[in-house]
Amino acid sequence: MQEILLIGKPNSGKTSLFNQLTGLNQKVGNYAGVTVDIKSGKLKDQQIIDLPGMRSLRSVTPEEKITKDFLLGKLGEAQIVFTASGTNLNDDLILFSELADLQIPMVLVINFKDELEKNHISINMHSLRDITGCPVLLVNSKDGSGIDELKHYIEKKGFKIPNSFCKSLYENITDQGIENNYVQSLSDGTQPVNISLHENDYLKRQKIVSAMVRSAVTKGEENEYLQSSKKWDKLLLHPVWGIFIFLTVMYFVFQSVFAFSSIPMDWIDGGMSNLSAWASSTIPDGWLQRLISDAVIPGIGGVVIFIPQIAILFFLLGVLEHTGYLSRISFISDSFLRKFGLSGKSIIPLMSSWACAIPAIMSTRIIDDPRERMAVIFASPLMTCSARLPVYAILIAVIYPNDSGRFFGSQGLMLLALYLLGVISTLAVAWYFTRRSKIPSNKFWSLELPVYRMPNWRNIWINVYQKTKSFVVEAGKVIFVISILLWLLASFSPKGQDFIQAEYTKYTASTEDSSQMNQEAFELEYSYLGYLGKGIEPVIKPLGYDWKIGIALITSFAAREVFVGTISTVYSIGSDEDATIIERLRNEVNLETGEPRYNYATAISLLLFYVFALQCMSTLAIVRKETGHWKYAIWQFIAFFIMAYLFALAAYQLLS
Repeated sequence: MQEILLIGKPNSGKTSLFNQLTGLNQKVGNYAGVTVDIKSGKLKDQQIIDLPGMRSLRSVTPEEKITKDFLLGKLGEAQIVFTASGTNLNDDLILFSELADLQIPMVLVINFKDELEKNHISINMHSLRDITGCPVLLVNSKDGSGIDELKHYIEKKGFKIPNSFCKSLYENITDQGIENNYVQSLSDGTQPVNISLHENDYLKRQKIVSAMVRSAVTKGEENEYLQSSKKWDKLLLHPVWGIFIFLTVMYFVFQSVFAFSSIPMDWIDGGMSNLSAWASSTIPDGWLQRLISDAVIPGIGGVVIFIPQIAILFFLLGVLEHTGYLSRISFISDSFLRKFGLSGKSIIPLMSSWACAIPAIMSTRIIDDPRERMAVIFASPLMTCSARLPVYAILIAVIYPNDSGRFFGSQGLMLLALYLLGVISTLAVAWYFTRRSKIPSNKFWSLELPVYRMPNWRNIWINVYQKTKSFVVEAGKVIFVISILLWLLASFSPKGQDFIQAEYTKYTASTEDSSQMNQEAFELEYSYLGYLGKGIEPVIKPLGYDWKIGIALITSFAAREVFVGTISTVYSIGSDEDATIIERLRNEVNLETGEPRYNYATAISLLLFYVFALQCMSTLAIVRKETGHWKYAIWQFIAFFIMAYLFALAAYQLLS
């Protein structure tokens, strides 16, 4: 079956065109050596493959590299339908010129016919066909006009090899004896030794394409549509009002991920709790019952509970991208982030991390530069996510007990300081990473400002579904396995149950005050997890922690907010009684010194530990998925643990 590759730059309407060609006769699957999904569909006896959007053959983002590798692997076999935006021909045809030099049979499809008409732009199709040497069609992927003619070309195999654009440049490359270096850079994504050669190539293509567009495209007077677009840019890109609107939009996105996800997340949490209770009451008592009710079901819940946040974030990102405002956000924030080795495209993932690092790391695919993308992946977990808030709230309430009823007080200032510390450390780590990393950097970064248009809602929902499914299938496996592992460590003991029961009987007989542990907390102390907590006590003792806090540190690796529940169990207090937990922590005594265990020094030490430590297996799982290697996740975990330990150590030693 002949393969037809759909290739184009982002915002060219390529996916809408794919949906028009294939209808419902399509599927999503993984090709050999490909780590993300590629969509394919059928048009009679032709297989249509929708490849991720790319900006240049020099681009080395993960999705663009997939397109490039797939294309280079099909040389001599496949044919290309190249999709270009009719209102952005100058930029889109530069990529077309690169593909034309590969001498693959192509059809050039100019999309958004309706916008050309609104903007009084006419294209001399005969002239453009003569210049490119291949069929050129005008379509509108929104309503399907022009699609029948494209289907005719595909069915009749009317593709032609286009004219080469920069053949003389390639001859110069050969004369200089560095052709192999250039070709290798295209195939493996590395940067060539002679960067200026690429810059000259891009500038030459830009001149050729500009001349081609001038000869074939005629622009009439600007209509109200284009004038309105320019008026909006005057406001949205204004140095003062533009920033204010940008912050307002980002606040809405950030708050939406919090607010709109809270109800479905509560539903999922409650549903999983009810399902766990049902399994506990239905399955006969024993290890299988506890495995299913206390490990399997909560493990599944630990994956699906993130679905609302991921879906909402990618829905909003899709709206911002399809309307054209996402490029404006990048433009506004670019100058500030450049000081830290980043670009404006990093702002969405960074600010999204305030809600949750998982969807934020997934959204780094919008970043072109591979070094910058890895820097954001590495640094973004330092932003204060929502999972840290329960830990912060309890510890701040312990050390500042007299703030209740006050709108302005020490508790709010401390929480603000922790957020600011997260931002500062994120930017500092990103700055250091971009200067020390050996990952190749894409110097050909460009920012395109597409025209404003209404979102394609169908494509947005398809993208939301695919991103959410990708997280559940890929990262969910790791989260589920680690959840069960932690349950096994907490549920079983190297000592027999009879021994533990006898020790608990002695304990209750000798301890009559109200602070004694219940049996659940006592069994946790004698579990493998309890012994592990006692085993790491010498390491964490300089931070002001004991083995009980050690258990909480280990279990909160599943998720930071588990710290609260673990502390509740260890101190025999229900996890929903926040006031009692706070009071109990205030009254907990360090048996060696006779002073409060959770004094100011210890609480600040713990707060700093949770600012820096990567206590989230879900984040590690998604880092592994997005980078394709465990080594990045492992190094990230080690680096942040060292930072957390040193800051916590310094705080405790200085304040105690």
